[in-house]
Amino acid sequence: MGLIVDRRDQEFVLYEMLGLQELFATARFSDYSKDMFDMAIDLSKRISEEEVLPRYMEGDREGAKLVNGEVKVPQCYHYLHKIMNDSGLFTMAVSPEAGGQGFPYVIDLAAREYYVFNMGFLLYPEAAVGAAHLIEVYGTEEQKKKYMYKMYEGKWGGTMVLTEPEAGSDVGNLKTKAIPQPDGTYKIVGSKIFISGGDSDLFENIVHPVLARIEGDPAGTSG
Repeated sequence: MGLIVDRRDQEFVLYEMLGLQELFATARFSDYSKDMFDMAIDLSKRISEEEVLPRYMEGDREGAKLVNGEVKVPQCYHYLHKIMNDSGLFTMAVSPEAGGQGFPYVIDLAAREYYVFNMGFLLYPEAAVGAAHLIEVYGTEEQKKKYMYKMYEGKWGGTMVLTEPEAGSDVGNLKTKAIPQPDGTYKIVGSKIFISGGDSDLFENIVHPVLARIEGDPAGTSG
């Protein structure tokens, strides 16, 4: 039994239920081993128990503040972001080509189980990784070079600009329009609210992918 997560329970799920070791016979994961997976999870366990957990209440007490129009996060968030980012915890499942370690997503989830309790802090780096992955999958090479690498490196943050006054959980009801322009860009017309991690001093810059419906596309989620 661990301080945060039962490590034996993780071992049971990963290797006895899911049979994760079978991945080593595939071309994609032939260079990996159980020892490598265990080291990644143990690193997350150690950092979470020694660094993240002790600063949970500290961050909660200080809180985020609006100072002269700029959002200031708790000082301990800067410390946590540096040590966790430098150790590669946020990019375990990111492809090596994009700067990550290429672990199976389930190993990333197992490692994340140790620090996911601190959502006040985690919201910022996880949103950045999610937005970077969006660009990795759907972006152009130019967009990847301009945004993705800096986001995966932890230099730039990211959000998901989804919610509108009349479109919360039902994002298919959104009214924001993307109007194609002659130069290949889009003019965005609409209103967005409640953008998680929309501003902070944790990053040099924050990238905001906006969910909008291209003018003329079908209504509802399909559009």
